[in-house]
Amino acid sequence: MRKHLVDLVVLFVFVTIAATYVALAQPSWRNTTVHAYVLLVGGLIMLGVVAAAGDAVPKRHRSAFDRALAEAVRGDKPLHEVERMAREVTLGAATAYDLHVRLLPQLRQIAQARLERTGHTMSPETLGRWWELLRPDRPAPENRHGPGISPSELRALVSDLERM
Repeated sequence: MRKHLVDLVVLFVFVTIAATYVALAQPSWRNTTVHAYVLLVGGLIMLGVVAAAGDAVPKRHRSAFDRALAEAVRGDKPLHEVERMAREVTLGAATAYDLHVRLLPQLRQIAQARLERTGHTMSPETLGRWWELLRPDRPAPENRHGPGISPSELRALVSDLERM
């Protein structure tokens, strides 16, 4: 209310001066001027009451749920590499072409790095059942829109790569 008090007093003084001038300058308008003055002063009083009531209400504190929700939204964003790999896995599971072009090069790199750590190279003996899928000279699929790798096969491949 205090921050609005000066504004309300200035408006009250302005309305009073204007109403007094009109009432003295135009006696035929005196009745209408008094009615307008009362209406404007009543509006200023209502504005003051509403401002005072707003200041009297205690400030609402955010609930624990609102705070937790805001923190969850602001949470750490995943790394761009993780997002890119998630897209490649999704696309690789969808079509054979995306599997061949996007996901298999990544899986080959992982397999090669894991094998090099143990002193091996990529071969049918070291990769076992995954050789046909991961071999470097694998031809592009004939049906580009065919199915990619199933999620269960991809899980099995990743498990085998982790064990290498």
